Amino acid sequence: MASLKSIAVLCAAIIATAALTACDPKQPTPTLAQPPTPVQPGAAIPFTPVQQPLDLTPFEKAPCEILTKDQVAAVVADPPSDVTPSPGAAQWAMGCSWSSGRGPLVSISKPLTKPANLTELAASRSTDPTHLEPWTEISLQGYPGVIYHSMEGPDWCDVAIGVSDTQMLHFSFGATGSPSRYWAKDRCGGVLKTADFVLDNLRHH
Repeated sequence: MASLKSIAVLCAAIIATAALTACDPKQPTPTLAQPPTPVQPGAAIPFTPVQQPLDLTPFEKAPCEILTKDQVAAVVADPPSDVTPSPGAAQWAMGCSWSSGRGPLVSISKPLTKPANLTELAASRSTDPTHLEPWTEISLQGYPGVIYHSMEGPDWCDVAIGVSDTQMLHFSFGATGSPSRYWAKDRCGGVLKTADFVLDNLRHH
C-alpha cells in the first residue's frame, strides 16, 4: 500500500501539472465568451402538415456554409481554427460534416432517398423493433422532429427535423471517444444545438 507521503507527493505533482497546463500560453483561446445555452425541445407535434415549410435552397447551394464560425465553435471545437468542413454528395444524401482533433464529428444532411421525411423514417422502424431506439418525438422552433440513435452506444445521437411534408434534415453528433468542450458526453444536447442553429439560419436567410 502506498504511504501517505507518496500519495501527497503524487497529488502535488498532479496539481502542479494542472497549474502549468492552465497557464500554458500555447493553450488556444476560445472564440466564445461563454458556453452555448442548451436547447430545450418542445412537445411532440404531428409530422404533417408542416405549417411553414423551409426553403432549403441556401443549404443545397452551400451546405458547408450553413453554420457560422461561432456556431462551429459552439458545437464542434472552440476555437474552430482547425475544424475541417467536408462537403458530401451521394445518391442517397447531400450535406456537410465538420470535424477536428479536439471535438466530435458533426454532420448535416438532406436525404435524397427513402426515408426522406419523418413519416418514412418512422415507418422504417417497423422492420426492426430496436431500430433507431431510443426514439423520442419532439418539436423545435415549431417544426416536428425526432431524437434517436442510428449508432449503438452513448457516443452518437441523431436528430431529424421535418422541414416540409416531404423533406427532413438529418443531424448527427458523435464519434466514439471524441471530447467536446461544451457538450462532454451530452451528444443529444450537441445535436439539438446544431439543429437549432440551422433552423434559425434558414428561417432568417
